Amino acid sequence: MFSFFSSRSKKDARRSESGRFRILLGFFLIAGLIVGIRVFVLAVVHNKEYREMADQQYGLSKVMPSRRGKIFFQDKFGARITAAEDSVVKTLIAAPKNIEDPVDAAEKLSGILGIRADILREQLQKPDDPYELIAKDLPEDTAKKVADLKMAGLSLQATVKRYYPHKELAAHVLGFRGYNDALNDWRGVYGVEKEYDRDLASGGITPDEFATNLLFIGRRTPDTAPEGTDVLLTIDYNIQERAEEELQSLVPTWVAESGMVLILEPRTGRILASASSKKFDPNEYFNVEDYSVFTNPVVEATYELGSVFKPITMAAAVNEGVVNGQSTYYDEGVLKFGSYSIYNFDLRSYGTQTMTQVLEKSLNTGAVHVERLLGKERFKKYVEAFGFGETTDSDLPNEVSGTIANLNSNRDLEYATASFGQGIAVTPIQMAQAVGAIANGGVRMRPHVVDGLIDESGTVRAFEPEARGQVISKEAAEEITKMLVSVVRVGYENRAGVQGYFVAGKTGTAQIPNAESRGYSSDVIHSFVGYAPAFNPKFLVYMQLTKPQGNRFAANTLTRAFHNLAEFILNYYEIPPDEK
Repeated sequence: MFSFFSSRSKKDARRSESGRFRILLGFFLIAGLIVGIRVFVLAVVHNKEYREMADQQYGLSKVMPSRRGKIFFQDKFGARITAAEDSVVKTLIAAPKNIEDPVDAAEKLSGILGIRADILREQLQKPDDPYELIAKDLPEDTAKKVADLKMAGLSLQATVKRYYPHKELAAHVLGFRGYNDALNDWRGVYGVEKEYDRDLASGGITPDEFATNLLFIGRRTPDTAPEGTDVLLTIDYNIQERAEEELQSLVPTWVAESGMVLILEPRTGRILASASSKKFDPNEYFNVEDYSVFTNPVVEATYELGSVFKPITMAAAVNEGVVNGQSTYYDEGVLKFGSYSIYNFDLRSYGTQTMTQVLEKSLNTGAVHVERLLGKERFKKYVEAFGFGETTDSDLPNEVSGTIANLNSNRDLEYATASFGQGIAVTPIQMAQAVGAIANGGVRMRPHVVDGLIDESGTVRAFEPEARGQVISKEAAEEITKMLVSVVRVGYENRAGVQGYFVAGKTGTAQIPNAESRGYSSDVIHSFVGYAPAFNPKFLVYMQLTKPQGNRFAANTLTRAFHNLAEFILNYYEIPPDEK
């Protein structure tokens, strides 16, 4: 009895297992059939459609991006003017193998695109060709006319292009968005586009994610990447435009190799304008053959600037109490350092002179006299405190530090020449920042070109001004300002002045070093730095010409240009006259 029931139970168990196996097998067969049908639909029925979509996806970009942030100029009222933005443009693609009548298509497209019909026929009469690029960056009205043809084998592809509506204006500040071969990606290159690339850019869906979504659900998932952050510049559109106009007139007038203008607010370090004569259009950056034009000389180049440095030497001495504006010395016109002699620029001697006259007449011997009173240790301390020998930490990329290495030698001659700006190499932004400290009551401010970032909700995250230390006292700064006001009124026949206003300023004419001879060439750099209103400054202007021709001295080439800019800005801001 026991044996019978045991045998029967085993047979029932085997029968049950066999049933479950058949059910499981049937499930996998049905599932496989469903997947096979889906693959057949994708690979055969809709092969052409999905292949074209995939080709477009992989051909267009590594990443499907959302909008890159805009960059804005502004005006004195805070109104925003678009400086850079993404623009959707259309590209016309043809699949010649799908075009029924290439000749007719060529004729119709020729009338719309303005491309010769024979050129189009050559592209379209390729029966086995699946892809031909016909035209890029089509205007919206032109794209609509093409779409209205409803012609098989033609497709309009929407692509995103970075657009700079003001072309060359402030190009060195903006930089551009270009393709980075090393990273195999589109990135900000130069300027703010580079420095704030992470903020401006936004993520997207990758081609692999696109293909995966397409295969399993038959459609692309929405791109949920966040919009790029907008950037608000300190650059004032109207001041920038006026500065570039002045520069474009100034450089050819004096047949200079190059020129630049930098305008900033001494109290905040905000850069209102930054212009270089070597211009380029960021919309057409790929047409530039000489890549050096992309570099921004305001932060990326160093120069021996000469006498614009004398106010720095004088400020140190006034702050230390060793001289004031009325202190005197006796000028013999030459100072000897072994076999080397230092002369005044005009080779003249002036006898007894005040410190104010040292700046008015730009006397080299007077600057050396002041440096000697200070002593090497204190002189070097102030040169460093004013920010020379290190970057200003501005938000313009690729900034260099310049060099004051000559002062490490401890040689009398090196310190003597440094007192009037020769033998040490500085950047224009360093020079503007240093004199800006004098204008700002002795406080050195970090120069910056971005006011803040604007998120998707329109909220502005403003950047606060950054003070880098009290370099000299407020009283010393005021004393130097008085001396520089006298320089403008007496030194250049008041060509740099503006009627009704106290204006402070100083020129510089510096010989350019000759690397081969280790001496100096006959070429010069002209510079001018000035601010107004002198005792309550709204702006500071630094101007420079490299290798000008036709006049030896900056007092004759740059003072009138400074006057033009200063007068414009005073009127633009509606600043009332301060001279009683």
